[in-house]
Amino acid sequence: MAIAALASGVVTAAVVVRSASRVLYGPELASSLETAAFAVTLLAVSLAFGRLRRERARSHLALLSERQRIACDLHDGLAQELAYLTRNLDALVGSVEPEILDRLRSATERAQLESRLTISRLAIPGPRQEATAVADAVRDAVGQIARRFAVDLDLDLQPGVRLAPSRSEALVRIACEAVANAARHSGARQVSLSLHRHGSRVWLRVSDNGSGFDPGLATTGFGLVSMRERASSVGGDLRVSSVPGQGTEVVAAL
Repeated sequence: MAIAALASGVVTAAVVVRSASRVLYGPELASSLETAAFAVTLLAVSLAFGRLRRERARSHLALLSERQRIACDLHDGLAQELAYLTRNLDALVGSVEPEILDRLRSATERAQLESRLTISRLAIPGPRQEATAVADAVRDAVGQIARRFAVDLDLDLQPGVRLAPSRSEALVRIACEAVANAARHSGARQVSLSLHRHGSRVWLRVSDNGSGFDPGLATTGFGLVSMRERASSVGGDLRVSSVPGQGTEVVAAL
């Protein structure tokens, strides 16, 4: 007697039950058939999982290839156009209002930062659920902004701090926005940034020696709103304290 196992309509395993010396009847036959069926089931499950792993591997390679293609398209297309716009904004000095020009610069710089982060995530995807080191990512990202605005950046980054990818990304973006706001809007030449873990939370502090502002007054900028929304989106908190003439401090806890 033959017992076959099917997986997705395909015969994946078969066991032939026979006795060389005698014919099996009754309980003895039932026991033999039960054992054979169990063996076939285990074999079929093993083969099915093997096929699933191979299919997932092929899908993963296809996904990585597509991510690389999109990253290249963004780098060669959108990123280059944004760089061109940024380089030519100075040509508008004197022909548009300074406030409008400042908003254009802020928008293009933010778009450049977003495009760089997106390209980096697409081109070098990390493990989906593994925690990532935060200090190096923060150092690289805010360092670019500090060099662009000629800001003296004082970093105090605790090594070994790791967060889930989504929380790490949110913290990096908050840090970048805080440093950019300090340089762009307050005229700060000195910015201090610290990153430390206390208990179950990671604390980011960004302070500057700029002109400061009155937090009670409504502002038209999107920077503060975006930082608060990023912190909230990953279960964190964000506090901004500032006094006119005494600088600003941004504190995020995730």
